[in-house]
Amino acid sequence: MPLQADVPPLYYWAASATAWLSSPFLALADGARLASGLFVALALWFTARAAQALYGTEARWAAVLALLGCVGLLVRGHELNAYTAELAAAAMMLAGIAGLPQGARNGWWLGGGGVLMLLAGGAAEALLFLLAAALLLPLAEYRSAAARRGLALGAGVTLAFGAAWLAFLAAREIPLAAAFDLERWRDATGLRPAYYLSILGWYAWPAWPLAAWAVYRTRRQWRTPGVALPLLVFLALLVLYAFAAHPGEEQGLILLLPLALLAAAGLFTLRRGAASALLWFAVMLFGFIGLVFWVYWSAHDLGSPARLARRLVKLGMTGVGELRPWALVLGGIVTLAWIGFLARVQRSPLRPMLVWTAGMTFIWVLLMALFQAPLDRRLSYASVAAELTARVPHGACIQTHEVRSQQRLLLAYHSGYLLAPADVGCNWLLVETRRRGVEPHVSANWIKQWEGARPGDRSDRFHLYVRR
Repeated sequence: MPLQADVPPLYYWAASATAWLSSPFLALADGARLASGLFVALALWFTARAAQALYGTEARWAAVLALLGCVGLLVRGHELNAYTAELAAAAMMLAGIAGLPQGARNGWWLGGGGVLMLLAGGAAEALLFLLAAALLLPLAEYRSAAARRGLALGAGVTLAFGAAWLAFLAAREIPLAAAFDLERWRDATGLRPAYYLSILGWYAWPAWPLAAWAVYRTRRQWRTPGVALPLLVFLALLVLYAFAAHPGEEQGLILLLPLALLAAAGLFTLRRGAASALLWFAVMLFGFIGLVFWVYWSAHDLGSPARLARRLVKLGMTGVGELRPWALVLGGIVTLAWIGFLARVQRSPLRPMLVWTAGMTFIWVLLMALFQAPLDRRLSYASVAAELTARVPHGACIQTHEVRSQQRLLLAYHSGYLLAPADVGCNWLLVETRRRGVEPHVSANWIKQWEGARPGDRSDRFHLYVRR
């Protein structure tokens, strides 16, 4: 993929590669989404390395399970989310910083992560991690010559590549603010300083209670790297993101990394009663959600309970009352596998987190097994794109107003039309409203041709106009 002027390139390079490699057996969008899985896998691997350097070998799986178990990673990590590239880069930098006392060679991980972070658009985050590493130098573990050499190596690699990258961008006349995603820090109109604090309750569950317990448990040893490094990084990121314009869930994945490291430390000191509470909460919660999914499957495929089936029809679900044997078989296999896992899981300090993470995996796979096709039809923008294709001449361009970037890209993908920002001179205009019954305000130069939405969507509506 050629370098674009409006996006940091790393994720899109990776998405182009995964889409091309998987093109014989996957659709373009599904193949590109594999890039998110690749970056999440890298983040998990480097999180394990960081946990091993900070707490010992037994903490590797605890950190991985804590990160995998976070609800925010489940919700945002599987999407076409360019911030997963920053997640992987941040995990690499954390692993490099954690390993500095063990040898200068870990500076390569720090520098390599810094390079990836710059390519992912996280210039501010790269500088923050380097600053955090420098602030750790007064600690006893970081006073060695090897740690100082490693930090100098990592900072040198990052800054040297940054200078070369800046020169390349300047030579190509590519806006630096776009290539480094600096727009996040330039627009003060969308500031919400407490946004990430307000969502961490569910977004970082159950890592944050374990992390809080670890901080409380080691409150008198806060100068040790296992507490100081993740706590410093977490607080610094919160301060940095307080100045981010238009914050969103997809951007907050990096916050999960230091919490997962602290959670790994807290898991091994968790008292038996708290560990049992987390275990049984996971069993009961995911068991209940699984039961609800099966009730909804019965309403969708069997038409019973009839009241719920009628509700699904009103919500825009198609094929209600039609039995899908493969969904039944796959859902049954997934459910039996979950029950078998619970029966065989052995006692260990990892068991509460293992059951929680396996439960989240069970629920996600069961949802896909029972409802992937109906949800695709219900949530896809293909029907809206089909309306555009039927009304707009082939090859015409459509300017948009108040259409969010993700929706614009999805509509362009499904329709094949060029959907451009507003005021570009196109003869067609597409406007999105996000409140029921609200009519867009457009000038008299436009004539409405169509109004509609996805099946069953009662809030987001699209309005198509043609120029007089």
